[in-house]
Amino acid sequence: SASSGSPVGVLLGHTEGITHIDSKGDGKHLITNGKDQTIRLWDIRKMLSQNEVRQAFRNESHFPRFHWDYRCMDYPGVGLDVKHPLDCSIQTYRGHIVRETLIRCYFSPVHTTGQRYIYTGSHEGTVYIYDVVSGKIVSTLSGHRGTVRDMSWHPTLPLLVSASWDGTIRRWDHQR
Repeated sequence: SASSGSPVGVLLGHTEGITHIDSKGDGKHLITNGKDQTIRLWDIRKMLSQNEVRQAFRNESHFPRFHWDYRCMDYPGVGLDVKHPLDCSIQTYRGHIVRETLIRCYFSPVHTTGQRYIYTGSHEGTVYIYDVVSGKIVSTLSGHRGTVRDMSWHPTLPLLVSASWDGTIRRWDHQR
C-alpha cells in the first residue's frame, strides 16, 4: 500500500526494461511497451504477490537475459520466444522494433474503435496497429524515414498523427 511503501502486487512478463505504460481507463487493463520488443496486455487483477516475485528473482537464470544497449544495438533475442517463467500478461504483441529511444504505445479511442486496437511506433519509421484480442498486426502505416516515437489517435475521428525523428508529423486515416 502507499502508506507502507510496499507494492500490493507486481506484474511480471517483460524480460527487458519497460519503455511506456498506458491504461485502458476501465480500472482493470494496462499495456506496456518493452525493450524486449513486445507490448504486453495486463489485467491488474492477475498481479503476483511479493513472495511469488521474490521466488522468481531467485530463479532468474531460468530465462535468457541479454547484455545489450537498446540505444545502439539490435535486440539479440529477435526470433526467440523469450518468456518470463512467471509471465502473468494476458496477451503479447510482436512486430515493432524498440531501439535508440523509448517508444510509446496506446489503446485506440473508445468512441471510434471501441478500443479494439493497440498502436505503437517503431524504430524503422512505421506505426503498427494490433488487434487487442488476437494480437495480430491489422495495419502498418509506413512513410517516415526515422524512428516513430509517439503518435496520437483522434478521440472522435478516424485519424492518427505520428511524430518521427525525421522531423515530420504525418496524418493517417484509419477506417475499419
